[in-house]
Amino acid sequence: MGSGDKSVDKVDKLKKDKKDKKSSKDKAEKKDKKRSESDGVHKEAKDKKKDKAKQDKLARAAEAHLASAADEDSSSSTPDVVTKEASPDPEDAVKPAEELVPFALPLADDKLHKKVFKLIKKGAKLKAINRGVKECEKAIKRCPPKTASSAASAPAGLVVIAGDISPMDVIMHFPVLCEEHGVPYVFVKSRAELGLAACTKRATSVVMLKAEGKKGGASEDGADEYAEAWKELVKVAQKQWTAQVEPWVKGVHPLQIAARS
Repeated sequence: MGSGDKSVDKVDKLKKDKKDKKSSKDKAEKKDKKRSESDGVHKEAKDKKKDKAKQDKLARAAEAHLASAADEDSSSSTPDVVTKEASPDPEDAVKPAEELVPFALPLADDKLHKKVFKLIKKGAKLKAINRGVKECEKAIKRCPPKTASSAASAPAGLVVIAGDISPMDVIMHFPVLCEEHGVPYVFVKSRAELGLAACTKRATSVVMLKAEGKKGGASEDGADEYAEAWKELVKVAQKQWTAQVEPWVKGVHPLQIAARS
């Protein structure tokens, strides 16, 4: 009976040891499995963090490049804007006025208008005209000042001014400038028609007709015809100045007399 109990206890002990070994083995496997899973997750998170840091670095580099490019473009374009604003063309500020400027004298009549525009078209073909405020102003200033001896000689040019100008300050100095250099001038009614006759793409405030065109501008027959028409128009402009402007200069214009009485 005692030996049987011992054998039973021994069997139970073996079963218990086997069971303990199995449970410890299962625990070890679970622990290893858990460790591998946790290590795998940790590694994946680390890789994502590296990729995100790399993307952020590339994004910062791209933003810095774009910012530097924008700065270069703005710095390179700034001088052109400043230069353009520093020397504006007076023609760009001119607008057609509803009425003629009050100093539009001598003013060409309808017959003289046709002659003036016809001669300007010929002058444009012969390259015998200056167009625009700046160009005409320079051409007049290159003419010698008017003196008693130069009054009898032929003038260097004939200036045609549009009277429908706003603001009037753009052309206000031309009559005085022309008289200082002995250049006859005449006003016409339409700035648009003046530009059309001068073969320009936009309206023109002032045109100066020179006595002769550039060589090669047209045939000799056309040049001779232009020269004769130019001389005739200069005489007409001078007569118109004597009839319309000189009375104001001398203070004997009927309106001036009426104002004094």
